[in-house]
Amino acid sequence: MRGLAVLLGAASAGIAAGLPLPGPKRLSSPHLRPALLALAAAAGAGAALVAVALGGNPAAVAAFGAMGAGAPALAAGARARREAERAAARWPDFLAALRGRLSAGEALPDATAAAAAAAGEHLAGLARHLEAGRAAGRPFATTLAAVRAEWADPLADRVLTTLAAAAGIGGERVGLVLSGLAGSVADELRLRRAHQAALTEQRLTAGVALGAPWALLLLTTATNPQAAAAYAARTGTVVVLAGLAATTAGFWLSRRAARLSDMPRVFT
Repeated sequence: MRGLAVLLGAASAGIAAGLPLPGPKRLSSPHLRPALLALAAAAGAGAALVAVALGGNPAAVAAFGAMGAGAPALAAGARARREAERAAARWPDFLAALRGRLSAGEALPDATAAAAAAAGEHLAGLARHLEAGRAAGRPFATTLAAVRAEWADPLADRVLTTLAAAAGIGGERVGLVLSGLAGSVADELRLRRAHQAALTEQRLTAGVALGAPWALLLLTTATNPQAAAAYAARTGTVVVLAGLAATTAGFWLSRRAARLSDMPRVFT
């Protein structure tokens, strides 16, 4: 029976590893993506079957299944944060390229489209919007406003609103405005990276604090029949469920304390 549970758990883990994580956009939507639900079901079943194979009592099996089901959402959230950080890191390069093109005499709309096209996949979307807007005869500022509304990103709000204002100002002041914006964006991203690096140890500690008690519980129940019988009793079940609530709350509080607040949207 345990061997079958191990095989089923390995199969579920393989299915979960083979399914792609959903994209980073709208992970908090009330309509969860089917891919994320499938990942959660496979990961939860795999974790529960592994707990069965190691002799876990029903409460421990349920706890492991719940934690396994939550793992894909945590992984998808981490992926979303990494992609957002990579996209944000491209803005200083974009602004530097834009200033160089403006210094070479290009018009602001043309320089913006060219700099965005060369600044990575995310900002290439800005170049496509600008080309489409030019073909449709829309003003530069109108296209930038549409992109801001679509991306709903605080950093994009600041940059694109400043570009729209610079297009209205014109003249030599455009370079000064973009220079100040580039310095402000670079400083903020540098500060956020330093803060994220300083909190890495706290996040790792939260993960260890979540997993270590449950690994110890499985080891104990798998090697000590008396402990397994004690945890299978009603009192043991209550202890396991209380432990699940405590470790989950502690993990959530630790990660929330280590989370850097999102930049607010100023221009919407």
